[in-house]
Amino acid sequence: SDPLVGLWSDRITTRIGRRRPFLIPGAIISALAFIMIFTTPPFEQQIFAACYIFFALLVYTIGYTLFNVPYMSMPAEMTDSYHERSSIHAYRVVFVTSGSFLAGAVAPWLLESMGRTEWRSYAIIGISGGIIILSAMLVAFVGTAGARFTKSTMAIPNIRAEFAALISNRYFVRLIAVKACQLLGVSASGSAMVFFIVNALQLDLKVMSYYFATLTCASMLSAPLIVKVSKTIGKRAAYIAIGLCYVSYAVSWSFAQPDEPLMNILFRGMMTGIAMSGNILLAMSMLTDTIDFDARRSGVRREGVYTAIYSLTEKATFAFGPLVVGGAMSSAGFDRNLPQEQLQSPAVRDALLLGVSYLPAVMGSVAILLLAGYRLDEKTLLATTSKTQSDETAAQDA
Repeated sequence: SDPLVGLWSDRITTRIGRRRPFLIPGAIISALAFIMIFTTPPFEQQIFAACYIFFALLVYTIGYTLFNVPYMSMPAEMTDSYHERSSIHAYRVVFVTSGSFLAGAVAPWLLESMGRTEWRSYAIIGISGGIIILSAMLVAFVGTAGARFTKSTMAIPNIRAEFAALISNRYFVRLIAVKACQLLGVSASGSAMVFFIVNALQLDLKVMSYYFATLTCASMLSAPLIVKVSKTIGKRAAYIAIGLCYVSYAVSWSFAQPDEPLMNILFRGMMTGIAMSGNILLAMSMLTDTIDFDARRSGVRREGVYTAIYSLTEKATFAFGPLVVGGAMSSAGFDRNLPQEQLQSPAVRDALLLGVSYLPAVMGSVAILLLAGYRLDEKTLLATTSKTQSDETAAQDA
């Protein structure tokens, strides 16, 4: 659905721009599907629950795509400034981490308080989350009413030519490879974290609330600083530093032991908050740079296709990460119906460490190596012009 919506949003013409018309249906579908997921009927057979969840996730994916692909395309249209793009995404980081705080800190606390085996507890969280999703997405629609939007400067080529242009953009290809590596580690860590805290470290689930509260504060406070650092040393160098921070965080989990001191976990929350802020802010800022590079080079505005492939990469890695962790946990004999002492075996611990430590550290290191070869800076970007523009300039000079 991502490439289809991306192509559609590049081609559509309305009085409110190419992107904003998609935000309202995306908001409604996303909110309703989120509620569906957390109000799954208590089927007697697991296969029916799996089919229901599969359908609900498909609906959610479609709704999220309708909103997210056009939404992520908009910053590339809002400004031509190399560093202002980073500032725009710094604001986005604040709201991303706010949402992560609600999901990662408030939700586990509510589950523990209301009973994490009660269907009603999840239903309350699902309905509350749906209301928040709908409200936030509608605010994005209303709040961008006065934002600048662009139109294509020439006819949109066919689909094959569109994707050929993306592949020929070496900066975009390298950036996508960096994000794929990073997000694979992030998705594996996210899918294993709760199990690691409860089963391997034998801690109360409310610890996750403290962890995400620290993560949120660190992420919000570090966003303006990361923007300043990137202006001083460049986006690539700042991104590499952030990558090293995340790898260090991932490696540190391999040393965690049962009844780990809370301060150690909070310190890790701070590290991952800084890394999360930098990953979102700098990756999205650099994505808009690669889109601008293509527009300068070709004269075609195709923000939707670029962000569609970026979003597709996010979804693919966030599907594959849990698959790897789930396979490892199954191989280790993990079964949530077993007594706690049987779920604290060395095999289960190693399977969970694969998700929270080993895979994120390895993939984060590969991402840093790939990032070292990224060379699109402000000077290169400003020097890029299309053949048509060059011919026009030459004619004017003559």
